[in-house]
Amino acid sequence: MRFGVVGAGGIGCLLGARLAGTGQAEVLLLARGEHAARLADRGLVLAFNGACETHSLPVIDTADESSLTQLAGCDWLLFACKSQHTRRLAERLKPYVGAECRLGSLQNGVDNEQILAEVFNRPVMGGLMRKFFAHITAPGEVEVRGVLEAVLGDYPTGCSPQVTAMAELLRQAGITVYESEDIRRELWRKLVLNNGCNPLAAVTFLDTQRMANDPDLAWVMRNLMREAGAAAAADEVEFSPHELEAVFQWIKGIDPITPSMQADAQRGKPLELDGITGAILRRAGVLGIQVPVTATLHHILLGKYGSSD
Repeated sequence: MRFGVVGAGGIGCLLGARLAGTGQAEVLLLARGEHAARLADRGLVLAFNGACETHSLPVIDTADESSLTQLAGCDWLLFACKSQHTRRLAERLKPYVGAECRLGSLQNGVDNEQILAEVFNRPVMGGLMRKFFAHITAPGEVEVRGVLEAVLGDYPTGCSPQVTAMAELLRQAGITVYESEDIRRELWRKLVLNNGCNPLAAVTFLDTQRMANDPDLAWVMRNLMREAGAAAAADEVEFSPHELEAVFQWIKGIDPITPSMQADAQRGKPLELDGITGAILRRAGVLGIQVPVTATLHHILLGKYGSSD
């Protein structure tokens, strides 16, 4: 099978390397700039839980119009880019993607699947990666720490044979995969977690353990999660107080993680505000509810780092 992985960041590079390693997948990484050039020239250097691996994968520079024709034979196009780039990349790639190509998202946020379905006018597999973090540390280099887990399902609900086949391939790639009949709810559960950790970490530059074990910052995290849980009602997803507290206790109990917004801020990269805090604010507006903690951090970060558009 042939895969195009859109967005060769931490998740995209890991996913591409693991799929190619099964021997059953030809993988094209879609990247840009110096990172794309380094991947093409020297290959991917992947530090996985301290062990160094090198992978040589074909790379398409999304700025090179002529190279995009290579996507024509792809069986799957998997989006792993930052959520603020989903629509732009989808519209750019659409003319080069075959009618039978299946689409999947393994991104933060709850809007990507809807965007992809709208642009390509076809069903989309929703998915999320969890229990590990993966960041670019330098052009062509990615660090991954944690346990590899994924959840997949047809968006918004259901679990087709195509999803089951993808899940089996990822299992062969060394990833623990769970299939869900309600991937929309799973995406919201991750957004509750992300909203609780990411914006606060980008302000404080503290890891998850430091924040969750500080009484004042834990108060902020719990309220960020509560506001995300309330906003989920706009997508017909509901969380009980017990479920929200369980998310907080989980993040408190695991090894320290550097959330992606903090990592992006440290590297001077655009923050994924629109896909995380922005998604909460939009839905709160639809519901007519207040999410003051989320709104405050959103605007602080927007003022400090600017828009990623």
